[in-house]
Amino acid sequence: MKKLCFGTYATILKLCKAKSVTQKWLCGTVLLSVAPSYDVRTDDGTTSDLILGKKNLSPNVTDFAPTADARTTSNYFKQNILPLLDGNKKSLIVLALKDIIASDNTIEPDTIVEKVNGMTKETIARRDAFVLDDFLAGIFLYTVVNVENRNCEESVKEITEEYIQFFDAQKTSISFLTAYSKFSIETADEIAIDTRSLVLLTETGGKCQKCGRLLGIKKEGNDVNYAKVVHLSETEDIILCVDCEREIQSASEEDKLALLSDKHDLEILMVARDAMSRYTLEKQIEDVLREVHLMDVTNDTRLRIKPVKVENKITEKRLKERILLDVRQLYEGVNNSLDRLSGENKLNVDTFAKNVKRMYEDAAETLTSQSDIYNLLAETLFEKNGYKYREACQIIISYFVQRCEVFDEITK
Repeated sequence: MKKLCFGTYATILKLCKAKSVTQKWLCGTVLLSVAPSYDVRTDDGTTSDLILGKKNLSPNVTDFAPTADARTTSNYFKQNILPLLDGNKKSLIVLALKDIIASDNTIEPDTIVEKVNGMTKETIARRDAFVLDDFLAGIFLYTVVNVENRNCEESVKEITEEYIQFFDAQKTSISFLTAYSKFSIETADEIAIDTRSLVLLTETGGKCQKCGRLLGIKKEGNDVNYAKVVHLSETEDIILCVDCEREIQSASEEDKLALLSDKHDLEILMVARDAMSRYTLEKQIEDVLREVHLMDVTNDTRLRIKPVKVENKITEKRLKERILLDVRQLYEGVNNSLDRLSGENKLNVDTFAKNVKRMYEDAAETLTSQSDIYNLLAETLFEKNGYKYREACQIIISYFVQRCEVFDEITK
């Protein structure tokens, strides 16, 4: 089991440090943040034992850490620790620490793990935007004050170069802030409980997830008219009508897993829309179209002239719903951007459409799942655009599904 301790924390930093920085200098500089007179930056033995999880931190550190000012510690990290790290690996540090915190079963969900802002384990798991100096300083203070470092060797051994590189594909999911809003830190946990039903209803479009009956929220508490919030697991809730809620009590594990899988698909469909206005999306779509440069097109690539309804060519339920949502909301926005850029001689629409068509043809040669093909096309566009505006890239692919450059009509 992965365990959050000073050893695992320091090992992550060690694997993500700048090449010119030694592990003893990095470790010693971190400890100076709470113990200015305890300098082990030239002591190979002490720093090595601490990083390997072989022994506890000195009382010179643990005696001072509980009374250390968290904000001062964060400022120290900003000035003295961040410059020692590889700037290209900061997202990997956050993802690795999030994973270890989530995996450590000795930490309860409501335990404050980031001590600068009072973030709990549960809050950290939900967030994807952080003030890095606060995050690193706050978790460091937790490891010093709350955790024994001795006998953590096995946990430290799990933190390898390969473990860090595992998060490389996810690093664009992390963003960094210069400061948290007062609202997000002080009230997010309280609001999360009160709005749980609303979030679940938003995911399902205001309907029972199982039978599709329309639902509504009561003013008092979390009960929903003709519905119930059902706990399928410790971390997963769904929204059902009263009849389906009664049925689920005796449902098989297979039926419950199917509902969970359906819920995850709904979450994926909703999450990217949460913080974006229509205007922002349309602007991002135009930015993608202005900047993207796709693969060359061959002479035998032809555009589809006669349109085919999305319903007649997409067999996967959630993918169909996602594409139809994109088309209803933003088809005209994409179309207008293409027309505008074409009028400015910034984009040849037919050539661009052929490129998308060729991308689809190439993907369809090796992939059979429509979702896999759709995701590959969107991710390719995202990559060609410098890893910016993933949601806008997905909407552009949905547009070309509607235009029929992507997916063929189902033969009956």
